[in-house]
Amino acid sequence: MTACAMTESKNRRKGSIFRKLIASYIIFSFFAVLIVLGVVVAAAVLASGIGEKSGFPGVSAGENGEMLNMESVQNLGGWVEELDENYRVKNIYGEKLTDRIQYTPEILLEWTDQRTGNSDFHLYWQKKEGGLYLIFYPIEAYSVTFNFDAGSMFHFAPAVGRLARILLIFLLLTDVLLVSLYISRKIHRPLQNLVMGMKRVAQGEERVELSMQTEKEFVEIQEAFNHMTEELYAQKAENEKMSKNRQKMLLELSHDIKTPVATIKSYAFALQEGIVSETELDKYYRTIALKADRVDTMAADLFTMLKMESTDYALELKKTDLAELTRRICAEFYEELTEAGFDFVIGIPEHAIYVNADEKLLSRVVSNLLNNAGKYNRTGKRIEIRLEERGEDVHLWVKDDGKPIEPELQDTMFSAFVRGESTRSTKGGTGLGLAIAKAVMEKHGGDIFYQEEEGNKFEIRIAKLKID
Repeated sequence: MTACAMTESKNRRKGSIFRKLIASYIIFSFFAVLIVLGVVVAAAVLASGIGEKSGFPGVSAGENGEMLNMESVQNLGGWVEELDENYRVKNIYGEKLTDRIQYTPEILLEWTDQRTGNSDFHLYWQKKEGGLYLIFYPIEAYSVTFNFDAGSMFHFAPAVGRLARILLIFLLLTDVLLVSLYISRKIHRPLQNLVMGMKRVAQGEERVELSMQTEKEFVEIQEAFNHMTEELYAQKAENEKMSKNRQKMLLELSHDIKTPVATIKSYAFALQEGIVSETELDKYYRTIALKADRVDTMAADLFTMLKMESTDYALELKKTDLAELTRRICAEFYEELTEAGFDFVIGIPEHAIYVNADEKLLSRVVSNLLNNAGKYNRTGKRIEIRLEERGEDVHLWVKDDGKPIEPELQDTMFSAFVRGESTRSTKGGTGLGLAIAKAVMEKHGGDIFYQEEEGNKFEIRIAKLKID
């Protein structure tokens, strides 16, 4: 399994941190609700007692033993029986409508059960010191509706209420603690590692790489961070390479300029001193002019190369018929190439082929390819140029049947100041021609590339302009 596949597998296995947070909260809330419901049910059971009911008029005894608030009980047609600790009737308040004077816990439980109790009376009990009060109401006095009242429950079972409140507070604190620990482990630590990695990069450390076994989102951030640092390292290396190449280019250009300048100075001095014969005057003037053109060409090439490297340089783009442009350039080179003994084969469509291009720069690229083919082809006799449409692109290629370029130069031929040796030596060229051609084509969003195809083939590609 590849490293990429293993990383994707880990990402899938880890899952999403946000999904985990949501799932954790749902699971915890579910158990919290179950616990709270259990506490509520337990409190309700404990608060209910053995047959004790609320919602009906209760009773109480005064200091002299007389029964208070009997009026509300009697108004409903009921009476009250006072039992001792043995469940035997001690006193009766109101008009007793039953004959029983002794009870047992079993009878009380049975009679106070609303489902199986006495069919003539509602019976409720109320605790008192040393016994109970039994309160009887006729069954027809009113119906009974049971309502859950948490306040009432806690009123009758304060200890249970306090326990429930404490448990709820404990659950909230536990929730905060667990979530804090989870966030610390799943979020804070990865973020801390990421911040430390950024600080290391800011301090100049190269190729900083994070390695965390964490959730999917942080794994993606980690991969993006590692990719960024790798790109920064590659960019730095490329900048250093470009800086060295630029330095080398300036040094070689300086050296190349010295030769024609020295010739111009010596010839000018000879002319000034009058030591040149009349028959050689034309030769001296022609040589000075050629050397001056040479210096001018090198300066122009350097200026063009610097322009191409500038991100602020904008092309003068316009609708250009590349077929017509190529025909015009071929006409300029035709006599020169045929007089040099080459078979110049031209394959250009008769119809217009439009591209969006800087005509001046694109002309320079095509001219450079034809000029190189004529200058460096020392073993062949054929030069061919063709223009073709391929889908949404236009391809123009120049081919010669000379000796192929050495393999060690093929990877660097588009770099500045790279010059071929042996049969394809530039013999004084600046070495910027192909580098300028590549920079121009990249500025156009196209490309230029080389193929060893029964000789040498240079091909440029540029997007075709769509005409509505």
